[in-house]
Amino acid sequence: MLPKRLDTPSLEDAYDQLAEALDAVPPDRRVLFLAKLALALANLLDDRAEFTAALEAARRDLD
Repeated sequence: MLPKRLDTPSLEDAYDQLAEALDAVPPDRRVLFLAKLALALANLLDDRAEFTAALEAARRDLD
């Protein structure tokens, strides 16, 4: 489990921003957009272990 750094309203705002951004991207470019976003956030995070933990958390329970 990842540590919670944002409060619930901030997480909801982030979700809304992401949803709006995804809606604005053509469907055939969404995977590229998400990859670019992940790399930009990894760069801002500046911590390989935390990025790996976030990646693993996002991968969990996709089925």
